[in-house]
Amino acid sequence: MTERATELDAWLYGSRVARFSSRDVGRDARRVELEWDDGALRRWGYRSRLLSHLLPIDPDEPPAPARVAAWLDGLMPEGRIREHMAIDAGVDPDDPVAFFRAYGGDTVGALVFVAPGAEPAADRRPGTRLDDAGVAALLRESIARAGGQGRAQRLTSSLPGMEPKIGLVHDGEGWSRASDEQPTTHILKVARDPGSPTADLVDTEAAAIDLARRVGLTTVDARVETFDDVRCIVVSRYDRVPDPGAPGGQRRVHQEDAAQALGINTRDPERKFQHGRTLPSLERVARVLRDDGARPDPLLALTVLNLAVGNTDAHAKNISMLRRQDGTVVLAPAYDVSMHLHHEYASRVFAMDVAGERDMDRITAGHLVAEGESWGLPARRAARVVARTLDDLRSALGEIDRDAHPGVGPLAWRTVVERTDALRAGLPA
Repeated sequence: MTERATELDAWLYGSRVARFSSRDVGRDARRVELEWDDGALRRWGYRSRLLSHLLPIDPDEPPAPARVAAWLDGLMPEGRIREHMAIDAGVDPDDPVAFFRAYGGDTVGALVFVAPGAEPAADRRPGTRLDDAGVAALLRESIARAGGQGRAQRLTSSLPGMEPKIGLVHDGEGWSRASDEQPTTHILKVARDPGSPTADLVDTEAAAIDLARRVGLTTVDARVETFDDVRCIVVSRYDRVPDPGAPGGQRRVHQEDAAQALGINTRDPERKFQHGRTLPSLERVARVLRDDGARPDPLLALTVLNLAVGNTDAHAKNISMLRRQDGTVVLAPAYDVSMHLHHEYASRVFAMDVAGERDMDRITAGHLVAEGESWGLPARRAARVVARTLDDLRSALGEIDRDAHPGVGPLAWRTVVERTDALRAGLPA
């Protein structure tokens, strides 16, 4: 049998970092490999984790193909969206290298994929200007794509997750559909049907991100907008920074999510939740941060926020790390934070165990402090992080303009206030 092989060069922060390849190995299986570029070794050094915690730069010991495949899979959409984006591009949805041949110009983070031997375009073509009707059309197509129905316009961005969403460019004057290699600046995620029990999900997400900004846990802007008759949340990308000197006026910042860093392949979407497993876990995410020279304190603060607002969806793909050009690593700004527990039939199981407990109604401030201690934080330091976050959140709940979030009902606000107060009441003396 003749092997079918695919190759792509990966560029990061202005230079080639690696070549990814995939080939058939029989019985519908593929082998995905990575070969480091000598220039990456010279620029960032032996065992640098600039690309990934999972994939340190080491030309003498290439990473295991399963690790490479899991990491690349983590950049791709999930479920039907992935399948239909691959069909749109005429590639195998199980071949991540072929997938990024079509969608490698705008990934999550700063990685850009190009044909072997090529370079990313220095002078990117401008995107296609969109009016409200044009944005609405793309949002409707994202809904159709998620439902396995017909498509019309091929997307240019690869965005992980299962919810219908698109990436667009906003330049201060209006919206544009990005050209193939143009970095998008915002993610637009479609609201659920008005008759859905979670129809307010985008509204509570915008409100929760507003709270996260007020307590210093995110730089993301989020708002709910309607284009024609399509409601969505519009979220600024934290991995894009305005820079007049960069092509397209946007500088990319590299990032990876915790599932990628831990080598968890999330083709099965349930694997991004802990739910009693060894991996993923907050302790292992904290270890990644510490191993890469970052403080884990913000991760504890983020966990406090997620528990207080009732965000059951704080799984490993909703926790990320920024891997900056100078080699430093920090926890990424909070994103995909929503309020869930005001819904009558909401799950009460937290996405990650906290000191061995996953029932959100039983997790206390004591559990949070104990969790921080398990990461190596001194007890008093962990307690300060928990107390400060809860105090700041309680102040933010009193200051936030609730009229700016009309889609968030009184029960949702009351639930968050009560949860915050209950956690504060349980702080160690």
